[in-house]
Amino acid sequence: MPAADALKRFRRKSGGPSPKGPAGAAAVAWPAVVGADGARHSVPVRCTRAGVVTVACSDAAWAHELSARREELTARLVAECPDAGIVGLRFSVADHVLPSAPEAPPAPPPPPPPTPAQRAAAASAAASVGDPVLRGLIERAAAASAARRERGGDR
Repeated sequence: MPAADALKRFRRKSGGPSPKGPAGAAAVAWPAVVGADGARHSVPVRCTRAGVVTVACSDAAWAHELSARREELTARLVAECPDAGIVGLRFSVADHVLPSAPEAPPAPPPPPPPTPAQRAAAASAAASVGDPVLRGLIERAAAASAARRERGGDR
């Protein structure tokens, strides 16, 4: 086998679906078919000549969940890619195929502590509650809410 053919074959097998063909069309349409959460945990990787798309999943739980929805997802994928000739879906665990997750966004800043005036207003608002434990919880929640509202974080 010439080196150029071997390289093409390697790229085709290792690089995931090409943008052309049924697997590429399925990969483009997949987020709309399965939803954002499902698309983060699965990706179509190949399509057989018979029209069965293999979907790589991040773990067995996602493979099982998507397998349970196989008929619905197949119908939605066929509707999204009517010319691709897709007839079915197959799910497998292949976490090494999925793109790495982006870094998590930074944590929000801690809430500001309530001022003594906010605590006093919360205590007067909860004064009519008979249960002392519940009254204390309401006072804390009302004071924290007032502090967030003044900071501008509660819209």
